[in-house]
Amino acid sequence: MKRLLYILALALTLAGCVPSGYKEASQTQEALDIYPDYTGVVMPVNIAPMNFKVLNQADACVVEITSASGTIAVKGPVVSVPVKKWHAMLEAAKGGELVYKVYVKRDGKWFSFAEFSNTVAPEPIDEYVTYRLIEPGYSYYGQILLRQRHLTDFKEADLYNNSLISQPVQQQCINCHSFQNYSTENFQFHARNYSAGTIVVTGDKAKKLDFKTGDLISNGVYPSWHPTEPLIAYSLNLTQQIFFTREHQRLEVFDLASDLCLYDVNTDDVSYIVNDSLSFETFPYWAADGKTLYYSSAYLPTFGADSSTDVTPITSDIRYGIYAIDFNPATRAWGEPRVIFDAPADSLSAVTPRPSPDGRYLLSGVGEYGSFHIWHDSGDIYITDLQTLETKPLDQLNTSRAESFKSWASNSRWIAFTSRREDGTYTRLYFAYFDEQGNAHKPFLLPQEDPDQNRRLFKSYNVPEFTKDKVRWDPKKLEKVVLSDDPVKTHQVQPAS
Repeated sequence: MKRLLYILALALTLAGCVPSGYKEASQTQEALDIYPDYTGVVMPVNIAPMNFKVLNQADACVVEITSASGTIAVKGPVVSVPVKKWHAMLEAAKGGELVYKVYVKRDGKWFSFAEFSNTVAPEPIDEYVTYRLIEPGYSYYGQILLRQRHLTDFKEADLYNNSLISQPVQQQCINCHSFQNYSTENFQFHARNYSAGTIVVTGDKAKKLDFKTGDLISNGVYPSWHPTEPLIAYSLNLTQQIFFTREHQRLEVFDLASDLCLYDVNTDDVSYIVNDSLSFETFPYWAADGKTLYYSSAYLPTFGADSSTDVTPITSDIRYGIYAIDFNPATRAWGEPRVIFDAPADSLSAVTPRPSPDGRYLLSGVGEYGSFHIWHDSGDIYITDLQTLETKPLDQLNTSRAESFKSWASNSRWIAFTSRREDGTYTRLYFAYFDEQGNAHKPFLLPQEDPDQNRRLFKSYNVPEFTKDKVRWDPKKLEKVVLSDDPVKTHQVQPAS
């Protein structure tokens, strides 16, 4: 009885300002147009309200949402459900569906569209995702943010904001955030140019690294924190950019050389993992058990070149494959590299490998060439079955525009990725359900309290990384670490044999 009264109270609360008469609507054959397209998707049971806007012409609008617990009516055209009421409805529909019916009033008459439904998956999504917000094109760094979003509501907070320090003359870039095993207890990011260094946070302590040492070709660049050990795998990259004035693709980012190294957080030792002069190795990422490191590598002798050759004229011909190398956490000894996905054999280039936490699958970003597919319309997401090594496009996530950075939720059931599918310029953040049978489902855009926010934000989402908890460090405290004028120096050691 109490549950019934609660449901009735919920319906009355949401229907308080809903226009009357819509129940006598006539069915229209007109296609429903809503933004974002939240039709036919699988949503997490703990996701924030998936508010949307009805774009069809209307003098008035009502949307009914039905679950196992009953029906609520919401006034449109902006369909917004309060957070607490939304979560109560999701919990009631867990493992089932939400059914939507949209009504519009025109010239005094009500019309209804064909209903649509969304599935509520029983598996939750990790509560937080951290990303970089950056303009897609630039003449100087401006404002760059590392920001963390609480996915069960609309709360968002800065992990770090370069405007704390960066000025028009003393500009600072920040990038490459990495967390250990989906926890914010330990994390790192880089500050570049002004007051440069790598910021490494362990618990309530933080330090700034002067990373380059010995014969390393660069500072640490793309990171991956070992899931259990105080170790971070880095690529070392001599990165270049080419800007275009007449091409649809505005710039190309590529490496003149790259290697892999291992950094010990406790001792500040750095040792090589792979530094083959005949290959470019980049984008390391650990398997969840910490016993395998995946990475991308381009084999240069194909072009009669090695890492000392200026590859600028042949950047559109360089293609990467996905490799793996075994690691013994007890002895820190490495095995021999092996091929996981020979993309160059298919005239493709595969980068940014991301193994699923359950160890079954691996995602990679695949394009026609190169290593930075965020600028390539050919950029797609591929999936490799690690039991059979069968690799194929993950068609449910791909479009004719660039899909690029991606990550797995800790339960292997959700994928976050960035895409330029909306306008070809700004990368937006999408999520997709990945079921136990290895099937990806229709992606949905990051929910916002105001659906138009995604269109009004003139920044791109970059490198989404899931975590289970909130970053506890205040950006002002991190600012003091970044401004430190006495960084810790690393020292190069020989790798374990």
